[in-house]
Amino acid sequence: MEITTGRLTRSYRVAVGVAAVTIAAGACRRSNQSATTSTSFGVDGGTLASAASASGPRGDDPCRYVAASEVEPYTGPLASPPFRATDDAAATPSGDACLYRGKDGRGVLVTYSAHGGAIAGTVARRVPAVLDRVIGQAGGGTRDGGESQGGMGAAVMGGVGPGPWDNSNWFPTGTLIVFKGDASFDIDMAAANGGKDGAIDLATRAIGRLGQPLDYDGTRAVAFAPKPVPRVPACDLIPRARAEQILGSLSAPPKADGDNTTCTYTVASSDGDVSYPVAITWGNGYKQLNTLKRGISEIAGALGASGKAINVGAGPKPQIPTAGMPEMPALDPASQKMFKAFTSAVGLPGMNGIAKRGMKTDSTLVGPWDSAALVNGMWLVASRHDVAVTINVGDADYDKAKALLAAACEQL
Repeated sequence: MEITTGRLTRSYRVAVGVAAVTIAAGACRRSNQSATTSTSFGVDGGTLASAASASGPRGDDPCRYVAASEVEPYTGPLASPPFRATDDAAATPSGDACLYRGKDGRGVLVTYSAHGGAIAGTVARRVPAVLDRVIGQAGGGTRDGGESQGGMGAAVMGGVGPGPWDNSNWFPTGTLIVFKGDASFDIDMAAANGGKDGAIDLATRAIGRLGQPLDYDGTRAVAFAPKPVPRVPACDLIPRARAEQILGSLSAPPKADGDNTTCTYTVASSDGDVSYPVAITWGNGYKQLNTLKRGISEIAGALGASGKAINVGAGPKPQIPTAGMPEMPALDPASQKMFKAFTSAVGLPGMNGIAKRGMKTDSTLVGPWDSAALVNGMWLVASRHDVAVTINVGDADYDKAKALLAAACEQL
């Protein structure tokens, strides 16, 4: 099986039969047209009307099953009408997914498949129990509605219980796959608010529209999709002169990685060279931010909730906090020296910064970005115009790293 962050890749969907996902409709139905147009896009009404007018066969258009107004509670106002896209959120008229992109980079990706859901759903329902048996955990099996019981398998891809679907799988990194008859929907909430409850809401609405889809054309809406930020080599984003204004004199020229998406700036210190690696992700920036910010705590919570996921400590439940990873406070100067000596001795360089900052997450950072956070005391990550900038702070000066992060975002 090949599984990526929160989503089943195409090879996994084909190999295991998990074809795609559900987003069905249901409660609070509006007329198809009004449900589609009552939004706050950054475009005028004529643009939306043009996107909604039919231009040809649209039976497999994934944008016809969830209205924009139904997604905006999880993304905020949309930047454009929903448009067809690839699994990687790239706009394309032939995409089998529909992207609902918020103005601040949040987004929901809905994938629809009209065929293969019956077999795929049956297989997907059984996978958690099979996985638990393979790794020797008790408590496999399923409840009514395909919801898996206990074990790590249930924690990482269990069902969500009864609903308008035949089978379902929820991945704690933010994806729900639902199957109804031979159809399936994949609701990717990793780049949005709402989590599991939001995914269930959208899946319920999508399934409710299987026989009466919206009068909407996601193919034509591609013309109004937000334009991606032009790519530049990572070291061009923050030239050496600008980096030295922030960091002081560099001990070596800025060094790019092989694909020019990371630029490392190095300065000398009394403890040796200190590196500031600035990594750029051109697209899906908010998703990367959200995944890094919430992924560890959500996965830890899912595994801890299973009660059998990891054999740690005594007692019936593993000692894994369900609210996230523990936050280590900053250490006093004497303890910092001991921590540095220990981490150096065991081959873990770049950890002394944690002793100074503590292992904490801070989502209140203010700067020239749409959203940013310090994650677990180690990573500074920001998203602007859906481009992510990430710095592994390590032993670097935190304030200088944050200033470097701002300098990069100012150029996006």
